[in-house]
Amino acid sequence: MDVFSLKNYIIDNPDYIELVLEEVGFHKVKDIGKEYRCALDEHTNPTAVKVNKKTLSSSCYSINLKGDLIVLVQYKLNLSFPKAIKKIAELVEFKHEIHNEQYKLPFGGFYKNIQKLRDMEGVDIETYSYDLLNRFELAPNLLFYKDGILPHIQTQYEIGYDSLTRRISVPWYSFDGNLCGVMGRLNKKVINDEEVKWFPIVPFPKSKTLYGFANNYHSILDKGIVMIGESEKHTMSLASKGINVGISLGGSFMSEIQANHVKSLFPKTIILMLDEGLEEEHSIEIAKQLKSDKFYKNNVGYVFDKNNKYLPKGSKMAPSDLNKNKLNGLVKECIVWL
Repeated sequence: MDVFSLKNYIIDNPDYIELVLEEVGFHKVKDIGKEYRCALDEHTNPTAVKVNKKTLSSSCYSINLKGDLIVLVQYKLNLSFPKAIKKIAELVEFKHEIHNEQYKLPFGGFYKNIQKLRDMEGVDIETYSYDLLNRFELAPNLLFYKDGILPHIQTQYEIGYDSLTRRISVPWYSFDGNLCGVMGRLNKKVINDEEVKWFPIVPFPKSKTLYGFANNYHSILDKGIVMIGESEKHTMSLASKGINVGISLGGSFMSEIQANHVKSLFPKTIILMLDEGLEEEHSIEIAKQLKSDKFYKNNVGYVFDKNNKYLPKGSKMAPSDLNKNKLNGLVKECIVWL
């Protein structure tokens, strides 16, 4: 399911916010203009929970919960991310097809920089049962560990091993948190010219999802920042440093679908962290896709280590591969803001 279109659908029909809140168990729901206010339960403060009509961003003061309408439903019903999305879609009778009938500006038209996805760019993507992962031996590996990805993070991201292809298996999930593919990484450091480092064990269109989006959805909303890199290891390396706001493109290009979903999180700060060696202009073009300076304003920057103080020249090193101290230095000294 397309999270971007689901959120857009609710924003275009704000009465559904009240419907969702009441149906999942919030109390005393009240429309106060720009937002809805309600109580966490029957006997608590009737204004403790708020949901913004134009962004669906939310907070609950009494339990220090920040996120959006999806996060509220997750918390209230104790659901996983994909189940919360499915529940909301059922309540508002959302069907992705209805959004392809005519072109409309999303978010009630106020945010004209986010273009509506056309039919040809739809995010329909084949998903699989989690049973698919049973074919892999789910276990941390030494190669990733030596690269700084901790065992418990590998477990969290369901890293395994495919004996058939002799590759480390890395599951990918759709924007709504369902299994949509598996990438395989050769289980060795030195790669011959004839070999391919990364290969899709279960193929899928990377341009229609983002690695780590579902995993870090709540944390990105809570912190108001997202750090975008290339490889899957970017997301996991950041998580190993306690930085759970990373998402990965699966390459060095960003599709409109990916850009729209990043912006639908309304992060205050977006940092693009492409590997060393790419031309600065490449980072600038992607960063421009993510910039907004109208109703919703954000800060967008990209890492560019001009003098190779932290990223050795010719290394093709990912910024997230740096240790925490050097990464902090890179972020402080080598970000160019648009």
